[in-house]
Amino acid sequence: MSDLTITTAGVSESKISGGEFLSSDKKLNQMKVDIVSITPGTTTNACSDGEIIWDNEKLENLVGVKGGSCILQSVTLIDDDDHGGAIDLVFFNASSSLGTEGSAVSAADGAVPDAILGVVTVSNYFDGVNWKVGTKNNIGLVLKAASDSRDIYVGAVNRSGGALTYTAAGLLLKVGVVQD
Repeated sequence: MSDLTITTAGVSESKISGGEFLSSDKKLNQMKVDIVSITPGTTTNACSDGEIIWDNEKLENLVGVKGGSCILQSVTLIDDDDHGGAIDLVFFNASSSLGTEGSAVSAADGAVPDAILGVVTVSNYFDGVNWKVGTKNNIGLVLKAASDSRDIYVGAVNRSGGALTYTAAGLLLKVGVVQD
């Protein structure tokens, strides 16, 4: 069946549009997925509830093109310091600062809140021997980079309800995305 048929002087021309129907497997195989890992520079000061653990870390080339977008599908946080405390991950479309690491969030109205794309809380952990792994799946948060960048930025805030002290490289963040 065609979408358009034109008949002139007894000759018919048909145009079929729409293209191929993609099965679930074919569609999934065509998706550009990626996992980007960083070891953020965490403060080594004790962080009370609501204080910044790390600030303004770059997730390089998280989106496929400058000004592009991706869907944040999963987050894995490996805690080599064995705390397993709840952490808010704050995602930005540009280099921004929540404030001073080891202190409460102090960003004022304006550019910093406007750059926030969303917040994901990691609070459930698998308990290893001397480490913990927290995972959040099926997030579905759209992240869009600034028009001149392929990068997304992330900061972390302690939401554990108590004071936690991390080593400088005690956390490893892995983010899984579907790129545009």
